[in-house]
Amino acid sequence: MLLHVSADHKDATVVSLPRDLYVSIPSCPDGTGGSHNAMRRQKLNTSLSYGGLACTVLTVKQLTGLEIDYAGVIEFDGVIEMSNAVGGVPVCVSGDIVDPYSGLDLKAGDNSLQGAQALAFLRTRHGVGDGSDLARIGNQQVFLSSLVRTIKSADTLANPLKVYGLAKAAADNIQLSESLRDVTTIASLGVALKDVDPAKVVFVQYPNRLEGDGVEPTVEEAELLMSALREDRPVTLTGDTGLGSETVETVQEAPAPAEPGGAGEAAGPAVELPENVHGQTAAQVTCSRPFAD
Repeated sequence: MLLHVSADHKDATVVSLPRDLYVSIPSCPDGTGGSHNAMRRQKLNTSLSYGGLACTVLTVKQLTGLEIDYAGVIEFDGVIEMSNAVGGVPVCVSGDIVDPYSGLDLKAGDNSLQGAQALAFLRTRHGVGDGSDLARIGNQQVFLSSLVRTIKSADTLANPLKVYGLAKAAADNIQLSESLRDVTTIASLGVALKDVDPAKVVFVQYPNRLEGDGVEPTVEEAELLMSALREDRPVTLTGDTGLGSETVETVQEAPAPAEPGGAGEAAGPAVELPENVHGQTAAQVTCSRPFAD
């Protein structure tokens, strides 16, 4: 996932990059002073096994044309500990979900997830939508949008002690780039999001189309999205939430009063993404959609 926070701290865009997205991988450092050869066409997740976090960062930079200042890898144990650190995340499922592959077993309705069940929920693919990686992205956005609302409703980001506690948990449980290893830096990133309206936190699936056993970018839509981020412009969605979820309601938040002396305004008007680009905002309450043949 790629997170862009606008310069004025009023908008945030989270782009989910499919693990099965066919991309070119640039020459990557091998950790011994040498380098791995570039590869013309591989699935995105290959970059991590090929050259670690640094290689994935270089690959995403090449794909998107964006500078990436901070990066991290969270593995299974880290997901468990981070979900515990926030005290659990409430999620809605529109029907029973049982996935023996991830270990997920949820009843229809509202469920509060943390620990191993949170991990199973975020990992499940066979239990939601059509059983694809793209359906998993929609399911993960159910969790992430709820996480944003949970943190906002508890005023977590306005409480320095809570922010520092979460930053410390992140530092202890995530493999971080050198630029992000200072707990204070992590905390400052959290504070940058404290006044963002959930309606302006947009989760979007990187535009793609099916190709063989994976997906490849839909070039025009992908460039529209990436150029908006490069120009620091917010995006708005016109499509649905995707295969793994469905919208229940939209939470409205009163607009925050303008603060004198704040950061500059956004670089331009919002960019409207076409209907074949899927996602949701953090203000949309969504339910996971169980697997259906």
